[in-house]
Amino acid sequence: MTSAVTNIFETSLSDVLNDFLKINNVLSAAIVGRDGFVIESSSNIDVDADALGAMVATTIGTDENLGKEFKLGDIDHYLSEFSGGKILMSTVQEDILLVFTDADAVVGSVRYEIKKRLPKVLHILQ
Repeated sequence: MTSAVTNIFETSLSDVLNDFLKINNVLSAAIVGRDGFVIESSSNIDVDADALGAMVATTIGTDENLGKEFKLGDIDHYLSEFSGGKILMSTVQEDILLVFTDADAVVGSVRYEIKKRLPKVLHILQ
């Protein structure tokens, strides 16, 4: 059986992250562990992976504590908008999917594409 469903799950994590770079205005994508270790990344820009991992782990940890304090449940998605671009993060089990965009990215479109690709990422990380 060679269906599209079968083929999407036969890709590597690197392939999936490279696929994120095909989304309009996306500059970088990475999978980061809760400990700050960058598991895999793909980027069209220069990124300091060690610094990136540490900041992502700190940011998600802080926001998770905020959610617990206000009894909001587990964090699913995180968004920060800056004058030069946007950062979107989604939890994937114990890891974090991180996507950087330029300033012109349409957040709704990028979030839709992230949600569409999350099953691939989850399957590979299992």
